[in-house]
Amino acid sequence: MVFRAVLACLVTVLAGGPGAVAGDAPSSFTNSPATATGRTPSGVTVTVSKTMIGRTRVASAEVLPASTWAPADEFLVPADAKMTAGFLDLYEDFADRPGRWSDVATLTFTFSRPVRDPHLHVFGTGGLSRDPGVGRDDYWPAIDLVGGTPAKPVLSAAAGFPGYRVTADSIEPEEVRPVETTTCGVVYTCGTAKVNGTVTAFTIRLSARDVRYGPGGPGPQLWAAFKLTLAEDDSDAPASYGAASHAITDSFLGASVTADHPDAVSLVPRVVSADEDDAVTGSPAEITVRDRTGTLAVPVRAGSPSYVTGWIDADHDGRFGTDERATAKVDKDATTAELRWSLPETLRTGPTWMRLRLAAQATALPTGWADSGEVEDHRIQLVRAADGTR
Repeated sequence: MVFRAVLACLVTVLAGGPGAVAGDAPSSFTNSPATATGRTPSGVTVTVSKTMIGRTRVASAEVLPASTWAPADEFLVPADAKMTAGFLDLYEDFADRPGRWSDVATLTFTFSRPVRDPHLHVFGTGGLSRDPGVGRDDYWPAIDLVGGTPAKPVLSAAAGFPGYRVTADSIEPEEVRPVETTTCGVVYTCGTAKVNGTVTAFTIRLSARDVRYGPGGPGPQLWAAFKLTLAEDDSDAPASYGAASHAITDSFLGASVTADHPDAVSLVPRVVSADEDDAVTGSPAEITVRDRTGTLAVPVRAGSPSYVTGWIDADHDGRFGTDERATAKVDKDATTAELRWSLPETLRTGPTWMRLRLAAQATALPTGWADSGEVEDHRIQLVRAADGTR
């Protein structure tokens, strides 16, 4: 009889407890023996293509639901990464080699946008096959990073992985040995690995090391469970302007972009109290208005074709209106975007707020998620042209 109790325990741990459901959370996965497809809260999608090695087959392909109330997990960064969805597979029939390693499968994660430094959350990956009173096999896992696009990234440990070492290209047990019981850190590996780099895809290989007891269990099996979270940049203007959040990709405003809220996942856009914004200089920066027209040259780093959209609160009402918006298309490798506003008659000079959003598609709204780029908020000074025209 194959030992299945591990599955019930594993699903409870991953989902955050009995009854945890995704609800209307904008994070989801579908899963099949060949492919898993997921969506992050920001709208980036990821497709996971599974290639079996040798006679390996996927005996079970399940979805790990997003759990909006799961407790913090000490093995993960962000600690609430269980709030996002993921997938869980059971691999069987790979080569059964007591005391040796066997390759099981390769998984290629492909993103709809280039993403920077994705976090791969590994849950209870490992295996156990037992015939009660007869024998058992423990299958210690290894995860090797074997490729990436446009270039192979580098792994680093962000959290967890007790009993395992994380190198630039692998997650592997520090010691493979007979054990009395199995849990995270003993046979199973649990933790968060940062995939360092800006990638559109990366590939891992799953392997298993068999430790046999007596005549062994009924057959080889390896559970593999994963979730993903992405680096995020958030707005920081006063609350009346609303919240905007972007998945950080290969294009951004200014010279650099820094991830916000690195220790917590959110399913809704959010703000920070202050941000390291660098697309506009001055304290506050001045924008000169002539005949209700204002212009601004915005420095950018465009790894992909993008759009920059800017809003100026010209009437000082604490909101960004549709008539306060300007948009410019940005070609790949461009370094500047030219914004030109035709501001409403209600404009007032003096201090106010401006929001800039760079994304792969033109952004109609000043708030909400974007699956790429960066958002910056700046305190600015509207001034009239020196010749006295409006």
